[in-house]
Amino acid sequence: MWTEAHRARHEAGLKEMVSTCAVEEMARWLERADPPHSEKATPVLPVVSAIAWHLRVGGPWRALPGDFPVWRTVYGWFRRWLDLGLFDRLLCDVARLRRRAAGRTPEPSLGIIDTQSVKCIPVRGPRGYDAAKKVLGRKRVALVDADGTWLAIAVVPASTQERDTLPALDAGKAEWPSLRQAILDGGFVAERCREWSNKHGMRHHVVQRDPEQKGFVVLERRWVVERSFGWLAHWGGLLRDRAGRLDVSARWLRVSGTAEMPQIDQCVGHQFHTVVALLLELEAQQQPLEFICVFRSIVNADSGGS
Repeated sequence: MWTEAHRARHEAGLKEMVSTCAVEEMARWLERADPPHSEKATPVLPVVSAIAWHLRVGGPWRALPGDFPVWRTVYGWFRRWLDLGLFDRLLCDVARLRRRAAGRTPEPSLGIIDTQSVKCIPVRGPRGYDAAKKVLGRKRVALVDADGTWLAIAVVPASTQERDTLPALDAGKAEWPSLRQAILDGGFVAERCREWSNKHGMRHHVVQRDPEQKGFVVLERRWVVERSFGWLAHWGGLLRDRAGRLDVSARWLRVSGTAEMPQIDQCVGHQFHTVVALLLELEAQQQPLEFICVFRSIVNADSGGS
């Protein structure tokens, strides 16, 4: 049944409003981290908007619409920020902000690890065949916290066994020394997986499915990382792996993990943060009528309507 709560959640313009402000805040963050060295340099905001469009739609860089800067300029800035490791730093900063917003400590103590195999388009670079999933492509290795917030992510050929994928997270795990427990599925029962967890100071906890259970079963803590993988389906550029290099593929995933998080830049007095916090609070309290009234008043004020 279509209720007022559904109308509030799917109000036209809400998603666009959140995504637009998130792109603007990403641009401000990148401009502070890597200031332009010339007044004639291309503004950062159009470049970030082009990167977000490319990630949302997919396809070749040359397919960027004419409203954006020249594709070579956009690609050049993207590779520069990639080489500087800015997307890695941005992912960590956003993760800490999201944890603060959820009332948690900035540094997590629980990590959930899982993999996802995806097809790969015919490009240069390593790939493999996952016999279990019957997928020719690459395998994504993700580390998330208890809320599903991305902490680290890596990409390996799909032919890599799950028990051999953990070393790919070494660099990402080093950014979170506070992690004390790792939750994994039955593919990580090998002794080398337990040794990897112990090496990084974490308890190794494997959550396995009861063989007597039939049909779909929600496993403890396992659904969180599966939901995080599900969020990637909203990005057309990530439905298949399109990068020639594994590190570039991993950084595309890091960009997607921050592009729709509207609390990157905690500026004092930033009206958007207050608005989003109020909207989310009303929705969490199941007050759809108040939610709609607040949102519509914001849209009308922004568009000059009555």
